[in-house]
Amino acid sequence: MSVECLAYNANDGASVFKGYVIVFLFPFFLSAGLFDWADACSPKAQRAKEMLESFDANIERALRDYEVPGLAVGVTVDGHVVYAKGFGYRDLESCMPVTEETLFAIGSCTKAFTTFVMGTLVDEGLLHWDASVIDVLPEFRLWDQYATTNLTIRDLLTHRSGMPRHEFFWYNSKMSKKEMLRRIRYLQPSLEIRERYQYGNLMYFLAGLAMEEASERSWEELVKERIFLPLEMKHTNFSIEETKNQNNYAFPYLEKNDQLKKMPFRNLSLIGPAGAINSNVIDMLSWLQLQLSGGLWRGQLLISPVTLQEIQAPQVIIPGVPETNESLLYAYAMGWGVLSYRGHYFVSHDGVSDGFTSVVGLLPSENIGVVILANKNMTSLPRYLSLEIIDRLLALTTIEWMQGGLENIRKNKESAKECKIQDSLSRKQGTNPSHHLEDYAGVYENQGYGKLAIEVIDDKLQVTYNDLIFILEHWHYDVFRVAKEMQDMIVSFEGAKFTFCNNPLGDIGELRVPFEPCADDIHFVRRPIERLSTVAHLKKFTGIYEVYGYTVEIVVRDNTLMALIPGQPHYELIPSGNNEFTVKSMMGSTVRFVLNKEGQVEEALLIHPYGAFSAFPRNPR
Repeated sequence: MSVECLAYNANDGASVFKGYVIVFLFPFFLSAGLFDWADACSPKAQRAKEMLESFDANIERALRDYEVPGLAVGVTVDGHVVYAKGFGYRDLESCMPVTEETLFAIGSCTKAFTTFVMGTLVDEGLLHWDASVIDVLPEFRLWDQYATTNLTIRDLLTHRSGMPRHEFFWYNSKMSKKEMLRRIRYLQPSLEIRERYQYGNLMYFLAGLAMEEASERSWEELVKERIFLPLEMKHTNFSIEETKNQNNYAFPYLEKNDQLKKMPFRNLSLIGPAGAINSNVIDMLSWLQLQLSGGLWRGQLLISPVTLQEIQAPQVIIPGVPETNESLLYAYAMGWGVLSYRGHYFVSHDGVSDGFTSVVGLLPSENIGVVILANKNMTSLPRYLSLEIIDRLLALTTIEWMQGGLENIRKNKESAKECKIQDSLSRKQGTNPSHHLEDYAGVYENQGYGKLAIEVIDDKLQVTYNDLIFILEHWHYDVFRVAKEMQDMIVSFEGAKFTFCNNPLGDIGELRVPFEPCADDIHFVRRPIERLSTVAHLKKFTGIYEVYGYTVEIVVRDNTLMALIPGQPHYELIPSGNNEFTVKSMMGSTVRFVLNKEGQVEEALLIHPYGAFSAFPRNPR
């Protein structure tokens, strides 16, 4: 292979959505399983082995064409491993080669492990596919009460909850699972429950919690005990730390500025049931063989064949996928995508994790499986390579999938460029921010997404959210655009628009961020400056005030300034400036205290949409 052991020019398919670049996620794709190299091959397996012997050159050429550092490929036929090899480099800088035992993150191919273990719990009567989630997790709540009450385990596993991805909600977050469960109720859905298929990871997080609650075991313990140990998947694990404790693992790479560069390993333990497993093709082939054998492994039935069949059966139609003569009838099962591929029933899934792309697939009727693992972020190579392998194994007429994939990449690049041009044309020229940069700095909070901090660094606004850092540049009016990310991520947020909004006093009170393209912008409310919320500061404003013969008592209760008016509810006052407070339950109403030279209150201005009134201390200090 002629690829240099250094970072080199790279480019892959990309499309622009809502002003920032995202890489197209492929529906689901291909893969297979393994038994023992020493087993005598069936005639079909032997033929497959011979057919694939000449395939190495195709893979090496594909690595060059798609500019992928390394790749591992495994194929099983009739319970026999007929192909398991590594290509390219697991570390470009040190020229360390990929082998069949090199560990890669498998991303969303993890989901099938979760549904398999869920199936074993169903077999034992500990869970039921159509049980209500709230009956298993009493603390569970969604935005919508009907969905909260009626969402089932099956809904979680088939992506029909109505919830979009909300990836930035959990991505790189250090919140606990308990906190994540609590916050999910504040995430806006984009569809009604069971309205249609909508892929995401959050519901698999909930599925993992349900499994833990029902079994009194952690998700990791369940998967290890019920899959890894029986199948002797000795190298497969759940964490970066476990991977790095082994000698043979791939480094993650992404394309940036037409160069391949290493990106940091990302800890996905929070969202583990959706995508945290790391494995190699040898271990994965064992896993796929289990799927192809109806749950039987070396004489031991690990899951009921009926349950496994239900896991692999279509549950919900996947809309919007272009059907062709080769692929049609796209549907989602539970942790698997299913379709008719050139007349063959095909069960598959793809996986994307930071710097890694994977594809696994099963042809149950033919007892064939394929697994492909790559260490490049969101590359389409595993998809197209797997299709060529499948065609060869099925002795189908040749389709130039690899060449077609390169053409798709070229078209996507052109489309991305055009979208950027159109985005720039929407910019209003000659505008300025309504405030000085310092006025935009502060801490903003959303009940679901948590806190987001903005500070001024080198005359630029810098955003920190979940330890992710963005640089903002002025776009137009009070809209700023993400100009630069200070770290590498699975999806670029560059170009996203942050919109700042003024409150009735003309101060910046809110920030709107397009973290979820399928829902409304996420609204972050500006938090009071901490020094303005101390009890010592708040006590300066306490006392009894008179306005038109009425009295208003200002007190501090539970570290909060309150306004008590006879015959009315108690009003919470939220600091919005040095001596200004917004009235929490009265939209557009504020209280501004006027201090004398000694720092004592001499007047309180009560400002609301219908006018302003002056209140004076009954006993000035």
